[in-house]
Amino acid sequence: MSLRDAFPARTIDTSSHDIVGDFFVPMLQNATRYDRGVGYFSSGWLRENAKGMAKFAENGGQARWITSPILSEEDWEYLQKGDRARGDEFLRERLKRDIDNLETALEEDTLSALAWLVADEVLTFRLALPREKLDQGEFHDKFGIFEDAAGHCVSFNGSYNDSIQGLRNYESLKVFCSWDATASFVDDDIERFRKLWGNNDPNVETYPLPEAARQQILKLRSSERPYPKPNAVGEQKIEYMSSSHKWRHQDEAISSFLEEKQGVLEMATGTGKTRTALRISTHLIEAEEISTVIVSTYGTDLLDQWYPKLRKLKNSVSRDFQIYRHYGSHRGKMKFLLNVTDKILLASRKNVPTVLNELLPEEKNRTLLIHDEVHGLGSPANRENLSGLGDNIRFRLGLSATPEREYDEEGNKFIEEHVGPVIYEFGLDDAIRRGILCPLDYVPLEYVLTEEDRERLKGVFRQAAARKKEGNPMTDKEKWIKLAKVRKTSEAKLPVFERFVAEHPEVLEKCIIFVETKEYGEKVLPIVHEHHADFHTYYGTDDDQVLDRFTQGDIECLLTCEKLSEGIDIPALENVILFSSPRAQLKTIQRIGRCLRTDPNNPTKSATVVDFIDADRSTGEDGRKSADTIRMEFLQHLASVEPNEEV
Repeated sequence: MSLRDAFPARTIDTSSHDIVGDFFVPMLQNATRYDRGVGYFSSGWLRENAKGMAKFAENGGQARWITSPILSEEDWEYLQKGDRARGDEFLRERLKRDIDNLETALEEDTLSALAWLVADEVLTFRLALPREKLDQGEFHDKFGIFEDAAGHCVSFNGSYNDSIQGLRNYESLKVFCSWDATASFVDDDIERFRKLWGNNDPNVETYPLPEAARQQILKLRSSERPYPKPNAVGEQKIEYMSSSHKWRHQDEAISSFLEEKQGVLEMATGTGKTRTALRISTHLIEAEEISTVIVSTYGTDLLDQWYPKLRKLKNSVSRDFQIYRHYGSHRGKMKFLLNVTDKILLASRKNVPTVLNELLPEEKNRTLLIHDEVHGLGSPANRENLSGLGDNIRFRLGLSATPEREYDEEGNKFIEEHVGPVIYEFGLDDAIRRGILCPLDYVPLEYVLTEEDRERLKGVFRQAAARKKEGNPMTDKEKWIKLAKVRKTSEAKLPVFERFVAEHPEVLEKCIIFVETKEYGEKVLPIVHEHHADFHTYYGTDDDQVLDRFTQGDIECLLTCEKLSEGIDIPALENVILFSSPRAQLKTIQRIGRCLRTDPNNPTKSATVVDFIDADRSTGEDGRKSADTIRMEFLQHLASVEPNEEV
């Protein structure tokens, strides 16, 4: 679902093109947001664009129309019906089954469908009138912006009105896109729409559908919605949905944070941590509680994923926010600090301390600080650099599927001091039961250490004894890491893997293989290559285009170390193979989380996790359960959890 795949000609005209079939339908089918400023609107446009609008609603799309108040009596009546019908339900069920019902309704019962689309906030309207100095004219602009889930944008300008007559006239459009040299025109259109929608244009006044007209809704609206309720993905405002909705945990998390103002949301991967944070941001901005948002995490991949989502936040709020980035090649910190009012900063963890140190007390009081993957905040370097800097920030939000740092009490204590305690939990079990994450099959493969492996283990103990004798003893943690590395790089796993793949070659399709080192990965590659030619490695020095190709499905199998453990969203991924998984459960959760996300293109998806277990070791050197045993029991439990729509 990308506008880049659907991109049409740069000039669209009715002599050479079908404006609906060649432009609006493919744009709508690949978009999740559509902003339109147009002189005239009629429901006939919806009827002609039924195919595109049906897919747009299925995508969870939201459209915003600014139009003149010159509407037919029937269109005005049904716009009011839909506007009055808005209740407490904002996030809507994903329109997945019987999607043809909406297309049919738009074609055959357009007015009723229009009312329900407005009621469900798939469509939102504002009416535009010139201000005093233009009071003799009408709002007659004609431009629009499409945006997809990845943040790609296409804008257009031209003579075309959203009416049946507009389809009969000779009309033309000029088209621009955000990924080439015309990007500045797209930015101009986005800014122009933002000003109009926020009622900040000096020459145009925009109004929501009149409040007075909302009192008679129950007498006017049609009795049945002609299509299943779709699921909105926008963060334009905070509303609360029915307690029976499978996504209600987001509302519960938002309520917890708004009450506490500081704390960590512990939400399983794929359950909408980022979306929840953006909805919190929107609420605080519109309530005029904050004028500054700072988002911090680590890793260019994660920061790049945040950026288009923050752009959506910027474009949806009524105030004029600007976004600055400070990570990688981006150097926007100083511009941000010149005046932090109505600003958003997206920064790597290492750059946040200098920013927080520069904020004035009154600025901190109106700041929301978001730490994504908050468990990383407890490292010794972060504790030293950030100590005391968050104390006076009024709103502090941490996000993580696994916020607790195992065997690190100091780190956990610092996270609680700097951000706050865990104030809401929604785990993997909950997400699988509710159908937010897909069910899991677990395949533990037993292996037996080779004699060479056993010698390597003995070597660790000899090294520990020698250092103790020298007066420089190994810590328990250091010894455990060295012993674990022997098992993580044991070549005894390779023949076991080869036999399994020979019987189940499909496990290499839509698959990530986690290995401990690049050198060990080179030993795994021949086995993969024998059974599946479509694979690639992705290590810390690789070109990020490899990840893009894998995400888009151009590469079936990816072999990697640490780099893909956190945050990367690849819904089509089905299989994860763990040659290596750290002792800390949070790393296991992050790694298997890559394949547990549901896939809208594969509603019956079931994930598979292949793991390697030392057959001769049920307890560790410290007498406790071994890391393999703990991981196996955890994954076996998750595999036993079944979806239950009633939960």
